Amino acid sequence: MKKELFESIINNYDELKYKLLEAQTFDEEHFGFPEIYYKIMETDNQRVNAFKKAFFLNGNFKNKTICEVGVGTLPLTKLYMPFVKKAYLIENNPDLIPIINNEISKYDWKDKVEVMYVDALTVELPEKVDFVIGELMSIYCANEFQVQIFQHMRKFLKSGGKLLPNRIVNFARLCEAEIDEGIHHYPVNFTRHQPMFLTQQFLVNEIELMKEKKQGVNLSFSVPILFSGNINALYLESYVEITEGANFTGTDSLMPPTVLKTTNTQKVEAGDLVHIDFSFNYGCSLDNIQCVLS
Repeated sequence: MKKELFESIINNYDELKYKLLEAQTFDEEHFGFPEIYYKIMETDNQRVNAFKKAFFLNGNFKNKTICEVGVGTLPLTKLYMPFVKKAYLIENNPDLIPIINNEISKYDWKDKVEVMYVDALTVELPEKVDFVIGELMSIYCANEFQVQIFQHMRKFLKSGGKLLPNRIVNFARLCEAEIDEGIHHYPVNFTRHQPMFLTQQFLVNEIELMKEKKQGVNLSFSVPILFSGNINALYLESYVEITEGANFTGTDSLMPPTVLKTTNTQKVEAGDLVHIDFSFNYGCSLDNIQCVLS
């Protein structure tokens, strides 16, 4: 069975190239993501364990008041609920209401929970909290309103309260990629789908979620070229500090390395210096990012 499964993957590499993109695409018809994406999230041990470590480093929130934004199918909620005094759980996908209600009913901590099926961009909490948790993260915070939500939610923190995660560091590499017609970006599912890198990794920007005031990114910088070729894409990576000492560097379930088509194509030689004008609004969609080369 394992042999047949592996052979099936090998035989379908090309078709699988965009399957992760399909799984991670928000669907207006059912007000959220496909069911398989929640399964991908739940089974991602690297991601879940990074948050678990962050909770542990903060005393497992013992006797604390928590607000978790975008709880999904509760994979993170179950880790801290036995310890907290009170938790406000926010979810905006109505398709998840029966799943969440049914799941909470199974536990003896159900009386400590208040579920709010509302938009986190406008929600009003009845009290201030010690921690706000929100894994509404996408690569570069481009597809999700992580930044705007935390800008709204941080006003509900007590003095000394914390956001989890608290910092996102975005990197990129200029590259030459095979991008099919009609495709503007795709998450990398297998190393075979990585592009040919023409530069080293470079820092694009840092987002300190407790302090961030901007609604987007507007940058201009230059990068040295290592190899000759035709630049037509950026290889994006986001590294996340959930809390000091607990980090997450992106997997296929959340913030995966992503190939993004540049606005124009630039022929380069090794040793050249390429200028980049890079701009987008948080939550605008990766497809709307402008990356102009000169």
